[in-house]
Amino acid sequence: MSFLITFLIVLVLVVAGGFWSGGATDSVQPAVAPGAVEAQTANQPAEAAVSKEADWQKQPEQQSQPVKKQKWYDNQVVVLTYHHVSNKTDRQYEISPSELKAHLDFLREYDFHPISLTEFLRFVDTGVLATENAVLLTFDDGYESYYSEAFPLLQQYGYPSVNFLIAGRLRDSVDRKRPNMTTPLSEQEVNELLASGLSDIGSHTYSLHEQAEKNEWGDLTPQTAPVYLEDLSRLENEQEYRDRLYVDFMMSRVALSQIAKKEIRVISYPFGFSNETVTETAKQAGYQYAFNSRPDVVKAGTNRFELPRYDVGMHTFDTQKLLELFTKVKTGF
Repeated sequence: MSFLITFLIVLVLVVAGGFWSGGATDSVQPAVAPGAVEAQTANQPAEAAVSKEADWQKQPEQQSQPVKKQKWYDNQVVVLTYHHVSNKTDRQYEISPSELKAHLDFLREYDFHPISLTEFLRFVDTGVLATENAVLLTFDDGYESYYSEAFPLLQQYGYPSVNFLIAGRLRDSVDRKRPNMTTPLSEQEVNELLASGLSDIGSHTYSLHEQAEKNEWGDLTPQTAPVYLEDLSRLENEQEYRDRLYVDFMMSRVALSQIAKKEIRVISYPFGFSNETVTETAKQAGYQYAFNSRPDVVKAGTNRFELPRYDVGMHTFDTQKLLELFTKVKTGF
């Protein structure tokens, strides 16, 4: 009898074990062959592709904390300037994505704090700044590489920045991408950048970002300087010069204000060139702040139409040179 009871108990356990084992098996998804996965992915491109917009909506990646809290300076701002972000050419004013990332790593490691254009302008107006070790990141020329290469990196760090656009180059048509021309941003890309909350824009003129002849011998000068009128065989007079600047400055401000759906109040002078006429005309065209390319720190009381910047967007400007720059700012030498 005891043998029979033991046998029945074992039989029940075996059957029960088979039942639970079967239940677990039913919950496991069947294996899918690699070919089937590829076919499924190919049939669902919208789901497989991750859009830039979706990437930007993610929370910034967790970055390592600064090595230690450091006070380099307070109540002043170091403005850094970049241009094209690419590793495809060896142009002077260009930096690769990896080099830009090294700069951003440097800023975080040494406890620098990029601020928004709004906070920067408030400091220029009031002379009061709560953020220590403040940095303003600026990009000139409105290249598409800011959208495709720079901004995704900036978004990962949660760093705000401002891009100064050449309004006359903004296009949504095919001719944006032509041979021998660095592709500019499109209006759609500008709108996406503005919607992110981390990017702002300013003017880099409407179409005065080239050089022109300044005399009959063909010597060149920035287009924001007086230029030689070849058909009249003379340098343009003061009124002609002012009128040309005013039309361009105003066209740029109006066009960018329409895109941004807010008043554009800031201009960055091409080649950093300015003079009394340029400054007066910028004011008349409605700008309230202007950046040049003079390397210096923005302090309380700095002339709002002569805001200096350090041009660091070059392959030759590595993190060691960044360290030297900030050390000079800290020590005053």
